[in-house]
This record gives sequence, structure tokens and C-alpha cells, in this order.
Amino acid sequence: MKRYVYINDDESIQELYCDNRISNRKYTVFTFLPKNLWEQFSRFMNQYFLLIACLQLWPLITPVNPASTWGPLIFIFAVSATKEAWDDYNRYLSDKKANEKEAWVVGDGIKKHIQAQDIRVGNIVWLRENDEIPCDLVLLGTSDPQGVCYVEQRKGEPTGLNSKSQIHILEGGMQGVIECPNPDKDITRVDANLRLFPPFLDNDVCPLTIKNTLLQSCYLRNTEWACGVAVYTGNETKLGMSRGIPEPKLTAVDAMIDKLTGAIFVFQIVVVTVLGIAGNVWKDTEARKQWYVQYPEEGPWYELLIIPLRFELLCSIMIPISIKFL
Repeated sequence: MKRYVYINDDESIQELYCDNRISNRKYTVFTFLPKNLWEQFSRFMNQYFLLIACLQLWPLITPVNPASTWGPLIFIFAVSATKEAWDDYNRYLSDKKANEKEAWVVGDGIKKHIQAQDIRVGNIVWLRENDEIPCDLVLLGTSDPQGVCYVEQRKGEPTGLNSKSQIHILEGGMQGVIECPNPDKDITRVDANLRLFPPFLDNDVCPLTIKNTLLQSCYLRNTEWACGVAVYTGNETKLGMSRGIPEPKLTAVDAMIDKLTGAIFVFQIVVVTVLGIAGNVWKDTEARKQWYVQYPEEGPWYELLIIPLRFELLCSIMIPISIKFL
């Protein structure tokens, strides 16, 4: 698939491509609670403690006050959610700072200041030495007579435009189209073509490679000025596509504890199954004969589960909830 970027023609592409607003946030106000709970309960250890806490709400089987588990569990989840919210808020502040940086664009024959988030695909962006590149650009011209510029440790090759084209850029008379691939995260390759109207090049079509591009978040070095056409903006830049969505933080210790919790839970199931069977057999053969036990002759359909679940709660001390504080 290809995208066509029309230089200095905002109306043709205004609705086709996104603006230059970047967002590294994981949550919104409405998605924070369900998404955070989903992430927390994606861990087996949290699922286990939730199971134990829910079982303790059944008075028939619980030997302890449910608050002894629900209290610490809610506190731990609240602390984790607060930390995630704080981290996401800091990401929001960082995005806001980047989005509101001032950038120069050339339009209607003048250079004007706009916020970086307002840059659109097809805009001509003007950079000065040491400026941060706000989006992925195709290099049009520089202060160097050969059209070369330096971006940190990489040198941008000229597209073949001459000094005459630079005048047309400033006068707002440059029109053209760039045929380029759809956004991807490969920072080593760009296969595109540039066609200008009227043509300033010897050939009607100028092939473009990664050497003719300036990538977002790099800095212009040792070059008085440079200008280029925005081809990828916002989270569709090479950097934005590589960045992706922040993943939940899981340390090696957390992963190890999750595995140990799973292994202990399997052992618990074996123990609870054996003890549950033995308990039900004893209940049917001996307990009903004792007058002080007072078992009814016919119990509910779930009667066979009561003794195993009681043993499960008794065995839950094998995985103390204090392990969550490690």
C-alpha cells in the first residue's frame, strides 16, 4: 500500500492522515479502572488471592473474617493502581511538552510559528541548527550549497533540489506529490518517489531513500537551516511505530513468584482433593452417626464441595498475601 503526500496542499489530505500529536499514555480517564484491573488480574498470583478472598465471603466454609484478606488485597491493588496512574500522568506531561513545542512551517509564502502537534502531512517544516525534528520529513533543501545536512551522527543526502527551489519554497510556490509506503517501524529503509510541479529536477521523478529523510526526535547539527515535507506524523512516525504501547512492568522476581505461586497452587489442589475425598467419606460413614455433629439426612447439591473448599481456605496460608509486598 502507498500513501500520497501532496506538498502545500492541506485540503487534499487534511482528513486522510493524523496530525502530529503524539501520545504514549496507556489509559484515559474512562479506561483506567477496567484496563488497570485487567492488567493486575492477568497475573496468576492476583487471580489466586481474589479466589481466596471470594471464598471467604461464604460463611459456611470460611474459618476467618473476610476482612483479613480483602483489606490487604484492596490496599495492595490501590497502591499499584496509584503508581500506574502517576506513571501515566508523567507520560501525559511529557507528551504535552513535546506536542506544544514551537515549530516553523512555510505556507502562503511566509514562515510561521505553530505548535508541533498542529503539523500536518504535506506541510513544509523549517528547521534551524540544533532544532529537534518534530516528525518524519523528506529533505527538500538546506543552507549547504550541495543540499546536505547533518542530523546528529547521520548525514542527510540532498534530494537534488537547487537554490532556485529554495526560493520557491520560501515564496510558497512549491507544489508536488511524494509517493511513499504506509507507516512502518523500519528506520533503515524508505522507498519513495518525489515529483514536483513545476519540476526543478532534471528528471521528472526523484527517487528517495532513508538518506533523504529526517526522522522524528533527531536534532539538526552543523547546518544553519534545513526544510522538508512532513510525510509521517504523530504516532505514525518511525519512532512512534517502534515505541508501541507501554507494557505492564514485570520484574524477574515477579515472574519467579508467579511461577512459584502456580506450582504451590497445583500442590494445594492435590492436597485439597485428597483431604476432601477423605473428609466426605468420613462424613458419610462416621460423622452422621454422631449426635453432636447434627448433619442433615439430605444436604444441598453442593454439599460435596463444602469440605474441599474448607481445606482450600485452610491451605491458603501456603501462599501468604504478604508476598505481595516483596
